[in-house]
Amino acid sequence: MNGLSFFSNAEIWKRLSVSATIAILFFFLILPTSAQDESQSGPADEDKALSEMEQSDFLTSGLYGGGLTFIDDDAYVQLQLQPDIPLGKIGIGLDLILLYNPYAEGTEPQILAEDGESWDSPSTWLRLIRYVRYGQPYDPFYVRFGELDYLTIGHGSIMSGYSNYDRRGVRLNLRGAKNRSGVETMLNDIGNPSIFGGRVFLRPFQREENNNFLTRFELGATYLTDINPNLQEAGEEPLSAIGLDVGFPIFETSTFRLDLYDDIAFLNTLSDTVESESETTAVEESSATNLAWGNAVGVGFAFTQAIFKIEYRVFGDGYIPSVFDYTYESAKSLSPEPDVPQFLGLETMTEPRRGFFSQLIWQPLPQIHFLGTLEDYTNIEPKLYMGTTVSKLVPRLSLRAFYTKRDIGAGGETNFFGDLFDLDEKSAFSIEARYTVFPPVETIVLREYTFRRVETAEGVSQFEPIHKTSFMVGVSTDF
Repeated sequence: MNGLSFFSNAEIWKRLSVSATIAILFFFLILPTSAQDESQSGPADEDKALSEMEQSDFLTSGLYGGGLTFIDDDAYVQLQLQPDIPLGKIGIGLDLILLYNPYAEGTEPQILAEDGESWDSPSTWLRLIRYVRYGQPYDPFYVRFGELDYLTIGHGSIMSGYSNYDRRGVRLNLRGAKNRSGVETMLNDIGNPSIFGGRVFLRPFQREENNNFLTRFELGATYLTDINPNLQEAGEEPLSAIGLDVGFPIFETSTFRLDLYDDIAFLNTLSDTVESESETTAVEESSATNLAWGNAVGVGFAFTQAIFKIEYRVFGDGYIPSVFDYTYESAKSLSPEPDVPQFLGLETMTEPRRGFFSQLIWQPLPQIHFLGTLEDYTNIEPKLYMGTTVSKLVPRLSLRAFYTKRDIGAGGETNFFGDLFDLDEKSAFSIEARYTVFPPVETIVLREYTFRRVETAEGVSQFEPIHKTSFMVGVSTDF
């Protein structure tokens, strides 16, 4: 079936309507939903506490030092200065990383950027500014210019764990009084913008004095687009996604919260071939883009030290779940096919696909932060993301690591576990160990499998995978 037939398929709409009606009636029957008393903090304070737990930080920061860096088979001397400058609500972070190539010959540059790039593009120069921010994510006004790492919009049905690979983008959040309404937006790269959009939400019945079912009832709408989804073909139609979501609060106390939500999203990833007979009886083919659809019903559990959610997702033909993820930028660079995004593991499906998405955020101790997600659907290989920070749980030793991979076991050449730890173009990996020799002097070992921007002979800007190992000694101001 194609995307447009979704709108005219009476049977599907009938099922959705009946299910939605039953769900709404059921939840109204269980009012009120909270055992919260007047002494507890309001919804805005609780949302802020959850947001702080959800903020992941798996990137190196706050280091002044130098050492050796190996990128693939090339060796460099590295100088790194990463000051963080707090000025009240304003925060500024710089990222001056220089690589010296002692083996440069002829016209080859000796001084390169962080991943071995030449200083020949605005995006590379913008990397000198790691971030400039005002406020925090759950403040009424929050804006951040800089690196975007593991960015999720809404529940993550369209954008989940997105990274702009150290490019400098913009994130802007606006929230009304007591989080009754708001908007979250993003733009991936100031120097070469291509991905942008956001989500608006409204809690129309929120009241401080009455925390019943209607208090946290939330409606949301999302729009995100990539105006250059295929780097191999100029003038390709943008990849666009539209989503609607609704959230139902089920139960809430000072230490526990249970939510139910439903997302439906549409992508313009389907292309139908239309044949028409011309006057000369020759058959011409034209391409008409239709909408693919996906639906996710999720349950979220929030505790004082953990957040867990699980979703059951169903997709129509051509739909790509969480299309804007961590490896999206690199994956589209490798796509040989402009019409069907095979680079994301999508094949032409004749049957509906379905499966589960799960996420766990766990902070058992102040020094430990873990985040993990797993997606597993029929007819699509699984996708995994894991990240953790361990700060001085062992005296003087700190660790930071993350790993992500899509299409695990694709092609049938290896099984799930055989392909899981094989680093290739479908994966990204980073692990950093810091040891404090004597405060604030630290030694650092960093191993990465990541992506850097390159420009082809045809002038096309894209990403390629690199292996990177660094040995550093320096002064640390933040971990």
